[in-house]
Amino acid sequence: MPDHSAPRMTSAVSLLALAGLALAACSSEPDAAASEPSGEGQEACGTAPLRFSDTGVEGLEVLQVEFEDFRAALEEATELEIEFQPMSSRTAAATALEFDDLDVLLTGPAEYVVLKHDADALPIVGVTRENYQAAIFTRTDSDAESVEDLAGGQIITKEVGSTSGHLGPLEMLDSAGLDPTVGDVEVIPLADTQLEAFAGGDGDALGSGISDFEELQDMMGEDEVQMLEEGPDLPNDLFVARTGLGEECSDYLKASLLENQEVLLEAIVGTGENDKYIGSEFVDAQDGDYDPVRRSFEAAGYSDYSQLPDENEPAEADDDAEED
Repeated sequence: MPDHSAPRMTSAVSLLALAGLALAACSSEPDAAASEPSGEGQEACGTAPLRFSDTGVEGLEVLQVEFEDFRAALEEATELEIEFQPMSSRTAAATALEFDDLDVLLTGPAEYVVLKHDADALPIVGVTRENYQAAIFTRTDSDAESVEDLAGGQIITKEVGSTSGHLGPLEMLDSAGLDPTVGDVEVIPLADTQLEAFAGGDGDALGSGISDFEELQDMMGEDEVQMLEEGPDLPNDLFVARTGLGEECSDYLKASLLENQEVLLEAIVGTGENDKYIGSEFVDAQDGDYDPVRRSFEAAGYSDYSQLPDENEPAEADDDAEED
């Protein structure tokens, strides 16, 4: 009789091999699907990864150190793929938002005013900061009893563009009727040395963040320095989106951030690199919230907001302001 066992064995082996391939294919499908955008997030924002950055962080490595936990938490909250897109400067971020090379950005109030002006950035949510106020300090032997009394004097501030250390104090001068652009008071911006300069005897007053008061007292002695005036709460930091994402996606991101803020904020501060956000909350953000910053730009001589220099750039106020 003919021996049919060999063909039968070959067929059995072939069937087993095909079954194994089918099982392997099925087992890989869930992993692939899990890594893709899904559900409401995909409907609102599409399937392409959202590119995220922070104007205060330069370089991919630093961005990963400070925000990897947040990136992963945001992916889970939105069911969207999030990837880093480092920005070298505020100017680079504005260009990237304008030309659709960046989707979501965490930034400060002064940067937002420029980003709105240059790239029509969409505010998503604000990020509150405790003790985020400007203040003006004087020595205790100063004759000045109010900000108005600084007329004709010299005030030291932080570098040009610092919200709490430069623009905030200038808005306080403006509210007191003093216009630095016409010589009512001389403003001396210094980069990171403003406290030492004032403690060393320079200037008649210091404009800086209110949180610097304790350090000033340590440097000068508690009886040697006083707060002349405390400024109002400054506008919040905020997340913004490029206009091209559209309102539907922006609204979805806003809802996701607000609903998951406890986890997301813990991811931001948990690295130990973003202590300024300890105690923060995500809140509604509207463009009008930043009008006080716009007024401070104008008080500083930057009615064209895009002329505000990036960090380490020389400060050049509007020609018109200088001629006034």
